[in-house]
Amino acid sequence: MVGDLVDAVTGLPVGGPAPLVAVDTARRQIEVRVPHAAWDPTGRVVRLAAGVGLWDKANGRYLLPQAAADATHPGGAGTAVSPAAFFNVAFRYDEPMPDPGDPAGSATGPAWWRDKDQGAALATSDLSALHADVDFAKLAAGVSDDMPDQPGGVPQTGPIDRILVSHFEIAQGADFSVSCFPASTNGGTSCPGQYQGVLQPYAIYVPTQPRPTRGYGMTLLLHSLSTNYNQYLGTHHQSQFGERGPGSIVITPESRGPDGFYDGYAGADTFEVWADVARLYRLDPDWTVITGYSMGGLGTFKLAEQFPDLFAKGQPTVGFSGDDNLVASLRNIPFLMWNSAVDELVPPTDYEPTARQLDNLGYRYELDVFAPSEHLTLAINDQYAPAAEFLDLTKVERDPAHVTYVIDPTLDYPALGFVADHAYWLSGVKLRDSTPPATGGHAEGTIDAFSHGFRVGDPTPSDTQLGSGMLTGGNLPTPLLFTSQSKSWGPVPSIPQARRIDLTARNIAAVTIDVRRARVDCSVDLHVETDGPITIRLDRCRRTVHAGGGV
Repeated sequence: MVGDLVDAVTGLPVGGPAPLVAVDTARRQIEVRVPHAAWDPTGRVVRLAAGVGLWDKANGRYLLPQAAADATHPGGAGTAVSPAAFFNVAFRYDEPMPDPGDPAGSATGPAWWRDKDQGAALATSDLSALHADVDFAKLAAGVSDDMPDQPGGVPQTGPIDRILVSHFEIAQGADFSVSCFPASTNGGTSCPGQYQGVLQPYAIYVPTQPRPTRGYGMTLLLHSLSTNYNQYLGTHHQSQFGERGPGSIVITPESRGPDGFYDGYAGADTFEVWADVARLYRLDPDWTVITGYSMGGLGTFKLAEQFPDLFAKGQPTVGFSGDDNLVASLRNIPFLMWNSAVDELVPPTDYEPTARQLDNLGYRYELDVFAPSEHLTLAINDQYAPAAEFLDLTKVERDPAHVTYVIDPTLDYPALGFVADHAYWLSGVKLRDSTPPATGGHAEGTIDAFSHGFRVGDPTPSDTQLGSGMLTGGNLPTPLLFTSQSKSWGPVPSIPQARRIDLTARNIAAVTIDVRRARVDCSVDLHVETDGPITIRLDRCRRTVHAGGGV
């Protein structure tokens, strides 16, 4: 079959010198080498074009699409009398970017996936504009035309799509029949997603300003339900976050499909993308924030709650916490929530309990509720300058004096290296009893640790502040009004330094404390309150403390 495909693409006569075909099943790549005896372009400039279709081996031609696909024919012809046989065509250097500033025009002439010119060419059966003039003399001399302002040049800044090779493969390729939503009927936490192979795409925005000396910041911008990694292509949502301060790289993982809710394989994909970007660009690991829209807003809460020591701030739009018990882990991460008053998908009954939990805990947060506004209003308006200003240049607080952490082992995937059992100077946190509570749900555990070694106490939370405001400068003809509620912290008080840690544990069997990062030493005085047996290991020390119920 490969030989037939090569003949179809190269146009080489069957029976002539055979192309050499190498199939790499691990990388999912096919390499074709054409002997000079069959075709010798040496020293010439050759016009090349490429297209992808399904080959009809029996009749020696491409299969034409029909209205609906079946076992032997592709679908998608629609009402076309003479549909094009190709599905994807190269080379296209000037495909238009989407224009979020023209929502009506984008709806009637969409270019969201940058295939508008290709579609027009296929509809007219004229592919002549889609080609590359390849200079084989330059190729032989090793000359590079790899410049952003040259046809075919690889972009260095702005929006870029990349593909990484994942550590995990559920099956080859993609299976678009897979649905992970709703979790109760479609596998939930064990759902493999639609993109099941080793090749995983993602979007990255590289700031257009000069590369910062200390490295780029990192902004995780998570996509919504039923969308993909190109959701933010060409938007201010992407560029305003990327161009803030000295410049932050913005990444949007595919997360294995449109509905994984950043759990299991979908969550692991986020960290694989992060690692791939860190391999390619110099990052400032202390300047990292997390944000997202809708399902991405839920993911913003989820990943920040599981891994709070990775992020400086969080900014979910039309999102909420999927488990308000986990909100306690956000003690050291300020949050800005943007929500809509009349949201058909994320109503106030979803986001108000999350805001109330942040408020009751005395954490730093702001909830802005826009009205009139529904689920997609903020996306269509596409004005995120105030959100970018909130995210600013704040650095991750790696070693705070006070740590609160909630563990939920049902969100852990050891086989994927996706385990949330550590925060700041606490690690190896283990649940004691995994029996689900009588009220429903699943077992969780909470640990609260305060070190006197930092010489600082807890700042006093402000009273809940109420206000209002106006979001200007977006795509919509009138500004968006919002009401707000928020809580901030007062000055950080000084306290006498002591080798002491106050620790409160609920349903926790074990924890390890890094005494150096907690600013104490191996002789630390532990004041423990627990509802059952707990083992406390002091890292870097030959000391383990066993405590029972009570103080």
